[in-house]
Amino acid sequence: MKTTLKKTMAALSAAAVVAASAAVMAVPTSAAGVSLTMGSKTLTLAELKAANYQVTLPIGVTDSINSVGFGVTLGEGLTYVDLEASVKKATCLAATNDAGNFVFAPFAYATVPLKAVSGQIAAITVEVSKDAKAGDTYTLSIDGKDSDGVETSYKNGETGESGVPGGGAGTITITEDPTEPTTEATTAAPTATPVAATTTAAKVATPTKPAKSTSSPKTGDALPVAGVAVAVAVIGGVALVAKKRK
Repeated sequence: MKTTLKKTMAALSAAAVVAASAAVMAVPTSAAGVSLTMGSKTLTLAELKAANYQVTLPIGVTDSINSVGFGVTLGEGLTYVDLEASVKKATCLAATNDAGNFVFAPFAYATVPLKAVSGQIAAITVEVSKDAKAGDTYTLSIDGKDSDGVETSYKNGETGESGVPGGGAGTITITEDPTEPTTEATTAAPTATPVAATTTAAKVATPTKPAKSTSSPKTGDALPVAGVAVAVAVIGGVALVAKKRK
């Protein structure tokens, strides 16, 4: 399988270079800085399950190119699913090794007149282990090498610039599912019983009954209420006796 994979990668790489270089003459390789990039993604465990454990990440370049060969190494817990070009009319054919943890893909984009592209050039889809749990992180690395570690190259057909691309890495991070807010019964604070205001003014004294007088009231003195009642009773009795005598 290794020999077959190597032949397949060589054929794909050759096809990509031919397609992208058709309109330009060969120029010396330079060490200019074009690097490959791998995107990253963070999602919850629920989102991962909803996506059937499959995650798609963007693959890009830091400067304009027409062709480049790249290899993606998948970290433990990841398996290859698919890889496609993100640029319309571009070619990006992928081949994997037996273990499914390495993918090689030459990218080629040719137009008339020849125009270079930059930014995202492809997207890779991988499957995350179903044993994934919150807090796990999975890594993907990308560089300009095939399965045997042989360096590939990039080319800008407009400028004629070429060189070995730099590499990069991306991650897939699994986080906790958000917790539902707990609804707690709100207990109203007890209403304080108002305390009666204390009156600073002196209380009105309750009148007490005057002591019964043993002396006869003087003329002009006011009789107490109780004395008046007794006097009325006595006078009434005398009058009644006098009436009977008559």
